[in-house]
Amino acid sequence: MSIASPDHGPERFLRTEHLQQDLGGRAMRGGVITMLAQVGKFGFQIINMAVLARLLSPDDFGLVGMVTSLVGFLTIFKDLGLSAATIQRPEITHAQVSTLFWVNAGFGLLLAVLTLAAAPLVTSFYHEPRLFIVTCTLAAGFVISGLSVQHQALLRRQMHFGAIMKIDLLALGCGTMTAVVTGWLGYGYWALVWLQLVLMTVTTVSSWIACGWRPGGWHRECGVRDMLGLGGWLAAFRMVSYWIQNVDNVLIGRFWGTQSLGYYMRAYQLLVMPLSQINLPIGEVTIPALSRMTVEVQRYRDAYGKVLQMVLLLTLPVVVVTVGAADWVIEVVLGRQWIAAADIFMWLGIMAFAEPVRYTTSYLFISQGRTKEMFIAELVSSIFLIAAIVIGVMYSTKMVAICFAISSLLIRTPIVLWYVGRSGPVRTLEIYRIALPFILASLLALAALFGFRHAALVTNPWLGVIIATAITGSVFLLVLLLIPGTRRSLKDVRQLLPMLRKSKAPAAS
Repeated sequence: MSIASPDHGPERFLRTEHLQQDLGGRAMRGGVITMLAQVGKFGFQIINMAVLARLLSPDDFGLVGMVTSLVGFLTIFKDLGLSAATIQRPEITHAQVSTLFWVNAGFGLLLAVLTLAAAPLVTSFYHEPRLFIVTCTLAAGFVISGLSVQHQALLRRQMHFGAIMKIDLLALGCGTMTAVVTGWLGYGYWALVWLQLVLMTVTTVSSWIACGWRPGGWHRECGVRDMLGLGGWLAAFRMVSYWIQNVDNVLIGRFWGTQSLGYYMRAYQLLVMPLSQINLPIGEVTIPALSRMTVEVQRYRDAYGKVLQMVLLLTLPVVVVTVGAADWVIEVVLGRQWIAAADIFMWLGIMAFAEPVRYTTSYLFISQGRTKEMFIAELVSSIFLIAAIVIGVMYSTKMVAICFAISSLLIRTPIVLWYVGRSGPVRTLEIYRIALPFILASLLALAALFGFRHAALVTNPWLGVIIATAITGSVFLLVLLLIPGTRRSLKDVRQLLPMLRKSKAPAAS
């Protein structure tokens, strides 16, 4: 995981002038490397999900899920959005990054203390005494992960996507093995606790090894105020976004218990896992690249359009299979004992038709330095979504998923798209224009899948998932090929691997 650089000293990790040469090619090659590495991550996560679902009970997952809702919320403040500030800023100094490092480390320690103090409150809120020791144990993760925020940001700023993916694979592999062994030995929910701690520890140690930059002292007057402003709005956005994604977990855990929460969380995680394997790495490549293009309007617009097409091409077929074959997917991945989560999984899948488009708006907001607007858009849209979740929790866990899906699809996403297109190079109607053919192709693929399920007598879930995937992929691609405007996106996919083979650029290594 060594990093090559043309300069010497700590400044070599901060400069980006050399990235301007073949920036588009670097982004494309980095995207391919990232996507290929995601195959390995996806494999580890499938093993994690499938094996642990058979070793642990819904109660175990629900129990730890009650704590992770709090821990995940506090994790937002560990970063404070300062990693994005480091990536987005055109020029940055060693003194600035060192100061940001100590800010992140200090907040990590503070959050660990706050988590310890909150442990009795968590236990009382859920009426579950086992949560006290789990909460206290997970508090250590804040101290550990706070030490790697700026190292990870510098790797992304330098577009060293290969090193980042090696770190992720190593951490996920070690965490998965630890969880599987711990679960097999009969330690129950502690397998999930150790999974998180090992993952964070390996990530931090590996980041320090991969990135040779070392922090200096704290500097009072080094010009970090603007960076704290950009990062602060991003942290505020993540705070609102996090509670949108977790208020359902909190309410289900409080009113419906650990087992219902276990079913709901497994369904949600099974849906998000493949989508995040696509969206997150593309974002890691796209945001640094777009941040270097903000003064070239047409180039910026074209680059985002290609990225959006790529995201939709890779994610929407997954969503179609999720909705059309939810019961088969649940049985194959989690086992027959989790079949009660199938309806929840299907309704959350309906929500996911809009998620890929909405997610890419963060690339625009962050690369343009519009994190305050991103926060406002998320805050406004969250009012409707949380109201829908509150209504749903009065009836059942399934109704929560239904309300979540409808509100997200019809209210949250349109609001965010309107906000992001109000200014900047990419307008709202342009986003709709790019997405429309892919949405049409996915709906026709879903109709074909429902037709197959209505007519066929397939009962084996493994065979069913294979056939459902084949039908979805075939219909989806056929429709895109019949639409002239979308053929280019398929051609771009074919061009990625040749570009990777021709490349010897260190930034993609």
